[in-house]
Amino acid sequence: MKKGLLYSGIIVLLVLIGAVLWLNNDISKKQEEGNNNGVVSKNFVEMSDENPTFDEWGKNFPDYLDMYLTVEREKPMETDFGGNLSYSKLIRYPQLTILWAGYPFSIDANEERGHFWVQVDQMDTARNNKDFLNSHGFAGFGGQPTACMNCHSGWSPWLIKNTQGENDREKWVAFNSTKYWTMIKNIPAVNGHKEGSSEHSGPHGGKRMGVTCADCHTPNNMSLRLTRPAAINALIARGYEKDPEQGVKATREEMRTLVCSQCHVEYYFRPTGEKIKVMGESIANDPTKKWWNGTQKTYDEFDSWRDGNKPTQIEVNGLELVFPWSEWRKGQAFRIEMFDDYYDKIRTIFDKDWTHKLSGAPMIKIQHPESELYSGGVHAANGVSCTDCHMPYIRKGAKKMTQHNITSPLQNINAACKTCHTQSEEYLKSQIKDIQNSIAHDLRTAEYAIVSLIKDTQTIRKDLGEMPKYQTDGKADVSKINDVLKEVLELHRKAQMRADFVGAENSTGFHNPREASRMLLQAVDMARMGQTKLVEIANANGIKDFKTSDLTFEDIQKFNPGEIRYKVDLNGHKAGDRYYKHDNINGSPSQRLLDKDKNLKPYNYENIDK
Repeated sequence: MKKGLLYSGIIVLLVLIGAVLWLNNDISKKQEEGNNNGVVSKNFVEMSDENPTFDEWGKNFPDYLDMYLTVEREKPMETDFGGNLSYSKLIRYPQLTILWAGYPFSIDANEERGHFWVQVDQMDTARNNKDFLNSHGFAGFGGQPTACMNCHSGWSPWLIKNTQGENDREKWVAFNSTKYWTMIKNIPAVNGHKEGSSEHSGPHGGKRMGVTCADCHTPNNMSLRLTRPAAINALIARGYEKDPEQGVKATREEMRTLVCSQCHVEYYFRPTGEKIKVMGESIANDPTKKWWNGTQKTYDEFDSWRDGNKPTQIEVNGLELVFPWSEWRKGQAFRIEMFDDYYDKIRTIFDKDWTHKLSGAPMIKIQHPESELYSGGVHAANGVSCTDCHMPYIRKGAKKMTQHNITSPLQNINAACKTCHTQSEEYLKSQIKDIQNSIAHDLRTAEYAIVSLIKDTQTIRKDLGEMPKYQTDGKADVSKINDVLKEVLELHRKAQMRADFVGAENSTGFHNPREASRMLLQAVDMARMGQTKLVEIANANGIKDFKTSDLTFEDIQKFNPGEIRYKVDLNGHKAGDRYYKHDNINGSPSQRLLDKDKNLKPYNYENIDK
């Protein structure tokens, strides 16, 4: 009897111990899921920076991989000022062909279509096609450097690590200074792909792979990290302290924005002032290989080694990718004047991205400065990170997960906005639309004013060039004309920097409407001031009947370039052939968008406010 009671007690005790251990394990697991937002690896594969592909890492995180690949599978769709339908921005906004005259963006600029596609689109764009650009009037284009690949390819950290050089600095400069099409040939074949196969060239782990898990996460514990040297260098210049694992010392909440700031920024390619040795191609020594214009090929515009082409070593001018942030200190809200100050200070090193073809101004092309604009907005002031809105928490069963189909908050207002805002979904959507419509109106006003300035400057340049005092040996002297137009050219440069900032920034001003509006008001003021100075120059030089322009929507539409087509027979294509083989790339935007733009400038409130 006593033994029976003893055995019963032992069994009960063991059950209780087992229950406690199970409960403890369950609590620990839930705590782990809470701390990592549901990121618990299935441990099917060992993740490593030697294979940073999302197909490999995704074996451990199938739910996240499935979300990320949504943009690959879904039908492209447009929103009022974005979406992932890759229509031609030049058709929707023909003023860009004038604003960017003399720069490859004036030939090809399409609406972006998501992180999965960034490397595909970078390789396919006409801006990365030397023969095409040379045959379209860009005789000086010698091919893009690998610096362009920093943000487009998930293989960039691996390539930097494996580029020739004695230390990290040398590898970094050599990576940026190598030709784009040379560097891309070095991406290894992984995941069972064969060297040179279509899979090796594809977006799933191959040479056309875009952003991947490894760009933002460490392989051992999936914590957030910075992997791009330009971002780390820029943040240290702003006042951050370097960290060996996550790039810079920052809180997890800060990192939820900083990982996006690796790429969603303004940048430029800064010359290092030194000659360096980088990888070249033996095709440069094959006299049978010529570009369209008859000059010797120095690289093969193809993603694999072929036809006996082999890597060689050459010497080139060094350059590195730099974010112009040293005037923007840690803890400050960004102001556009910080770019003015920065670029003015480095003019002896880097004075321009290009010389404007029509006005002659030394121009800066602003890229996608979401980080800068967001920094001074109300969301940043309240501690809201990029991921809170663009990668909001969602529920999948009992798990709390971060949405990895990185997209507009408008796609899921409930998850992205209503965790903080109590208003209805329709009210929030209408507020966003109102802000974007207002900024879009300001942006169109600024762009039209700058195009008017450009056209007027072009007219005055021609008139001055016909005067003996502005000629040398009977021909217009560019330096003499530039000297008299110096103030006008500076106003064009800085006005367009502001309009280009808001136009290139992907929120149509929503990240900080006040700063966006302030910039655009400055841009209009500078453009009109430039026209006033042109009147003064015309009067001072006896140019009669000069009148300033004020281009309208109808005037701007005359610059519509249509879809990109070949001008000459080139590389198997006939003159007149469409450049893009896929119909959903570089097409026309919908008539709805074109009608909307017509009503935005001037602001037809009866239509816009419906």
